[in-house]
Amino acid sequence: MNGQLLNFEVVALIDGVFSMTDRETGTLWTHLDGLSLSGPLLGERLKFLPMQITTWEEWQRLYPHTTVLDWNTGFQSQYRAITPGASVGNDADFNDTRLPVNALMIGVEVDDQFKSYPHQLIDRDGGVINDTLADLPIAVFHAPVGDSGLAYSRVVGEQALTFQIEIASINVYSDQETGTLWTSTGLAIDGPLEGTQLEFVPSITTEWYGWAEYHPATGIYGTPSDWAQVTGPARTNNFN
Repeated sequence: MNGQLLNFEVVALIDGVFSMTDRETGTLWTHLDGLSLSGPLLGERLKFLPMQITTWEEWQRLYPHTTVLDWNTGFQSQYRAITPGASVGNDADFNDTRLPVNALMIGVEVDDQFKSYPHQLIDRDGGVINDTLADLPIAVFHAPVGDSGLAYSRVVGEQALTFQIEIASINVYSDQETGTLWTSTGLAIDGPLEGTQLEFVPSITTEWYGWAEYHPATGIYGTPSDWAQVTGPARTNNFN
């Protein structure tokens, strides 16, 4: 941050979402969007980087020369099992109950506008949503394998592309305009646009309760009748 390397540790839960402090300045930060809440760096924000939950099989296919963190770190005693999608409370414990508190969703931010895309509604509508947020055409991918997803600008050059699932079993998409094949990381791997990387749009796979508490003005993809069909905890995967 501003040329200074910071080291972080978890300190508390705020609105059900863990917060961090950096050891160098003692500033309090959110992990959901990287904003500083108090301290010497109040008003600063950490850069948002794309980080996607995936399977080891897909990761190896995309990045065959990857390295792996050694399990023998010396801190095994501090590890504990975490169940994704585990309940954190009742709907009545939170302010916004348009969705179940533990419903899994992709939260997207563009120019201080926020929108939630529930996994179940993305899947219902084909696994990818072509939308516009704050006048930016975006594609919201929910990878069939890995139960995760992120959002990208779907503008390449001066053209807004329209995406669809092409091969669900390996998380491959295509665009209708050029027929190029794309990974869930927004990289074109075959076709006229091969080698093109879609621009990442700040987005995160998370649960509704934290997103809604931090972004009370958030929109939600779909209609109120659609939202009533969303359930939670919603995660079903094969992370072994």
